[in-house]
Amino acid sequence: MKSARERAEEKRAEKLERVREQVASGSLVIRQMTEEERRRYAPVAPRPKRPWQR
Repeated sequence: MKSARERAEEKRAEKLERVREQVASGSLVIRQMTEEERRRYAPVAPRPKRPWQR
């Protein structure tokens, strides 16, 4: 019996393989973001972690 982590890793590997197949067949194209897209979708700074509250 597989753990939840092992099942999640297996599912992720299957998804990545599907993406690779789509790229190879040409049905999926991965491209670089344009400068405008980089400005529009700039990374958001992570929120600071709050100390554990009781």
